[in-house]
Amino acid sequence: MARTASVHPFARGWFVVSFSDALARGDVRAIRYFGRDLVLFRTGDGRAGVADAHCPHRGAHLGHGGQVEANRLRCPNHGLSFDGQGACDRAPSLRLGMWTVCERNGILFVWHDPGGGAPEYEIPPIAEHGSVDWTPWNHSRLVVRTQPREIVENVADVAHFAVVHRFHVDEFQNELAGHTATQTTRGHGEVDWGEGIRPVHTRATYYGPAYQVTHLAGHFDAVLVNAHTPIDDDALDLFFAVSVRVMGTVHRTEPFARAYVEAIRKGFYEDIAIWEHKRYREQPILCDGDGPIIPLRRWYRQFFEPRGAR
Repeated sequence: MARTASVHPFARGWFVVSFSDALARGDVRAIRYFGRDLVLFRTGDGRAGVADAHCPHRGAHLGHGGQVEANRLRCPNHGLSFDGQGACDRAPSLRLGMWTVCERNGILFVWHDPGGGAPEYEIPPIAEHGSVDWTPWNHSRLVVRTQPREIVENVADVAHFAVVHRFHVDEFQNELAGHTATQTTRGHGEVDWGEGIRPVHTRATYYGPAYQVTHLAGHFDAVLVNAHTPIDDDALDLFFAVSVRVMGTVHRTEPFARAYVEAIRKGFYEDIAIWEHKRYREQPILCDGDGPIIPLRRWYRQFFEPRGAR
């Protein structure tokens, strides 16, 4: 299999680790991202946290047998517990590495910075989330063996829509500003994606290197979240979710939301069949109609450069 070249270090930014409704109070879950073993948990007061997986005492994995006791994370090996800042109850010299977490829009994010810096931008609220006029998230996750940059380049790759997805683009625009990259399209599809779903107008914005929110207007209105988080050098988790405007009642509308998720899953599988076998071209030979690939790459590069490099 042809593999894309590795990008080091992993990008700096906010990354999705879970949807909120998938993590109950008291849950402790082993996760692996950025080539590191981590633990995701929710305390008794409802606060979500992400910590280094291995106890600083003797190295037990807190995601395998660890427990939440009130608002502390307890090691399964010797019973030491850690508060939200990583301080140990019995040994002040021991400290568990805690990651910066943001919970917004029904999604859990972790801040990743190889240099250990604080967050540089915020995750904006999605106005439709939580409204009685919109369905709750219908969400899913896929493991994809590719590099994150392959996914990001779809922002500029206008030429692939008709070939891969049979969606004909009538208007296409990119706006690159600071930590955001926005793609606006108008177009029409050759085939329906379940229940007559054919987006006509989309506006999709990346906030940082790995979290995108799309508003779609067509046969009905929808909001799509698309996010990817690298597991290691070779694979990533692709998170996606859909909320649609309620038509009549939520009960009546939810089948449309489920159909949309399946349609999106189908679209991602069409991309995955390409992504997992691509060879990345550092110096691509571009054709007319390829879209603004090089400007997008310059935008994306900022998340791998030292802070203040631009």
